[in-house]
Amino acid sequence: MKSDARKVYRSGKSSYIITLPKEWVEEFGIKEGDTVFLEIRENSICIKPKVEEKSLKAIIDDAEAKFDHLVRLVISYYLAGYSSIVVRVYTDEQRRAVAFAVDLLVGAEIMEDTGDKLLIEIFLDVERFEIDSILEKLFNITFSMLKDLKAVVANLDRATCSTILTREDEVDKLHFLVLRLLNYSGDRGIISAVDAMNYRSVVRTLERISDHISQMSEATLNLERGYGELGEMIEALEGMFRRAMVCFFKSDRKIAEEVLEDVEEFANRILKYYEKIAELEVVQLMNLKTILDSISRVAGYSADIAEVVINRSVY
Repeated sequence: MKSDARKVYRSGKSSYIITLPKEWVEEFGIKEGDTVFLEIRENSICIKPKVEEKSLKAIIDDAEAKFDHLVRLVISYYLAGYSSIVVRVYTDEQRRAVAFAVDLLVGAEIMEDTGDKLLIEIFLDVERFEIDSILEKLFNITFSMLKDLKAVVANLDRATCSTILTREDEVDKLHFLVLRLLNYSGDRGIISAVDAMNYRSVVRTLERISDHISQMSEATLNLERGYGELGEMIEALEGMFRRAMVCFFKSDRKIAEEVLEDVEEFANRILKYYEKIAELEVVQLMNLKTILDSISRVAGYSADIAEVVINRSVY
């Protein structure tokens, strides 16, 4: 491995610059104005040249594919980095499946429809997106859903339920976008395997949390009245979930350990409420149980995020 020493110069009040070796620049065809990538490690920085995203093309031809299977196939090719997907369709169900999948994917458009074939093009400039920024947006949307759920459960605010379900679709879109970016960055060494695994774990956790919030919202529609105590529990859940994400963004192990302690105490509170609703009539009982089950799962997912932070701190 060749090494080289370079002087550091100051540029402005807050920036520092170094020069790049001429041989390295020429080898990778780097020109003035081009982008290079910095992989920041604990005691070093690795500089990598821009790698152009390959124009990968896929063909899906499965006459027997059902709706869900075809949706999963289209999404899988999207996540794998394909820029063009041709889907042969044999039924109206398959056509609806392709349209449904495209609606879930940022940058995907049906550009050609010849009756028996649909051409999906993916228009994404990966350099425009920062994984941390998108992950923060994901958290903000999911957190807003949880805050609104508090009012839905406590006051039986049915009008807000539809907005929660709409935001779940946005979470799904950003979730798939982050996974595609992680695959792209991991394949090119822009992000380490460990970091990619941690980000993937957290983004999937956020998507599952949004699913549970939607389930709780739908269960609330079947209740006969609001439940203030449940609203208070969700407010406590908000705090744990928010702090779990704060400790992830800041890599704060102390906050992560506090979240784990709070989740453990919160579990006892949930158990007591299960006992409290045991004598209710069946419809109310089942819907309240659905809400409590999901509250428990969201608390558990908050703990999972905290554990990612603790695990990351040892690397």
